[in-house]
Amino acid sequence: MKVSFICLIFLLISCKDKRKEVLLADREAPLGWIYLKMYDDKSFEFISKGMMRDNNVYTGNYELKNDTLYFKYIDSIPKAGSKAIIQNGYVSYIDGSYPESVQIKLNKLKQ
Repeated sequence: MKVSFICLIFLLISCKDKRKEVLLADREAPLGWIYLKMYDDKSFEFISKGMMRDNNVYTGNYELKNDTLYFKYIDSIPKAGSKAIIQNGYVSYIDGSYPESVQIKLNKLKQ
């Protein structure tokens, strides 16, 4: 019984997260950073980190149509919005309550 349990734990640890990053973008924010991480399984993380505030992590799935990204959030939607365009090395959100752009550091998206 102990051997089976140990094998199960080993299996869970080794299969932890097989997602591959297909787009990474960020920018420095006042006293923090904004990160966008997109993965090959169509999931993403929009992260707002700060020295004076907690980390806010927004997750969900995305869809890419031409140069436009549509984000479907699991829980709440950040003020940056849920629609962005990819242009000139940036992901620029276009439907939020304020304009947000993050600079692309890695782009392996298949368009």
